[in-house]
Amino acid sequence: MAVVTGFRSAATWVQEQHHQLHMQRWMLDFDEAEAEEDFRAYDDLMGLAQAWFALAIALLLDVGYGVVDVLLLDDGLAEALLVRAGAAALIVVSGLVMARSTTVSRHPQFASFLLLTFLLLWLGTGLGLAADFPLEYLRTSCTITLLGAVGLLRLRMHAALGMAGAYVVVCLTLPGTGGLGRDPGVIAAEVTPVLGLAAIAVLVAYALERVRRTEFERQREVEIEQARSDELLHNVLPVAIASRLRTAQGTIAESAEEVSVLFSDIVGFTAIAEHLPAERLVGLLDTMFREFDALCDRRGVEKIKTVGDAYMAVAGLPTPDADHASSLAELALDMQRASARLARDWPGPIAMRIGIASGPVVAGVIGRRKFTYDLWGDTVNTASRMESHGRPHRIQVSERTHELLADRYAFSDPQQVEVKGKGPMTTYFLLGRMPL
Repeated sequence: MAVVTGFRSAATWVQEQHHQLHMQRWMLDFDEAEAEEDFRAYDDLMGLAQAWFALAIALLLDVGYGVVDVLLLDDGLAEALLVRAGAAALIVVSGLVMARSTTVSRHPQFASFLLLTFLLLWLGTGLGLAADFPLEYLRTSCTITLLGAVGLLRLRMHAALGMAGAYVVVCLTLPGTGGLGRDPGVIAAEVTPVLGLAAIAVLVAYALERVRRTEFERQREVEIEQARSDELLHNVLPVAIASRLRTAQGTIAESAEEVSVLFSDIVGFTAIAEHLPAERLVGLLDTMFREFDALCDRRGVEKIKTVGDAYMAVAGLPTPDADHASSLAELALDMQRASARLARDWPGPIAMRIGIASGPVVAGVIGRRKFTYDLWGDTVNTASRMESHGRPHRIQVSERTHELLADRYAFSDPQQVEVKGKGPMTTYFLLGRMPL
């Protein structure tokens, strides 16, 4: 039962709703307009779904009362059955209108009030005029209509009060009811039961609505907590991987033949960190990495992790990207510009050193208590070496990355770099995108 997410985003509730809802004492409306709007939309939707059952019950009762009319009446039977047939036709037509009319679906409470009020008038006054029915028989019919509506149509307090008022008026004006000029004791004897039954119907409506609102509030809290949990999980894992983790059994692992991996590092960070208060240091790093996270989102790149002042990202996983090398090249250029701008706020000189490599990798989730989505393979090691053997303010790329980008981006001349653990490698410095 998606109480919140069916009408508004649960993530929005996470951000906006931080305290328990409160209901008004008498009319039960929530104190927050958006919560009240969500509840009414949900309650109306459930009421429309339940209305078919309510109409079927009303039709069966009308037929059942028709059978009783046959047993009860001699004179006026044909007229009484005609009134019953009219009520049945009204119920059927109401069902057809409900199925086709958008106005009814937008205002189901008002539509229910109109239908039930008309049924009360039609059955009560119509039957009373058609035949010599006992007064209590007519009032009982009206009472069952009222209580059935309250119990089956999810009437909220405003509609329930209106229905109760209509019930009182109809019951006190039925054919055969005494006028106001009669003995006060007789009038009281007729009025008191009617008012009492109307009050009972309102109390039933109040109790049922309060139960529905409490259930809605509890479900809302569950969905808010679920949204918070999802938000935390998505901050740790890619969205696609988080979705798989919730449903998949066993290890989550995959391989990709062509992705691009980026590593970056802040040159000069260690010297600055030794002389900065912890709060100031973390604040500077947080500002920079938040900027990088936003750039990743803009470029469709997946951030993998940060280790100290190092930042790692991948293009092509977990969402395939046919132009993964270009996506990371644009990200690297964006990171250069962002770091140059943010460097003005640092107390000492810093520079960004970036490395990119392209090729196959293996990816997966490790751990159970603290999940980590990570990459492994020679491409990852090469990207790390491109960064660590690079230069400040430069983006060093592997030969494979250069092949993928050479027709669209400008590069330095090739250079031979002695890479630890890999020997001599041909690398290039990415200079920027070629003019169109």
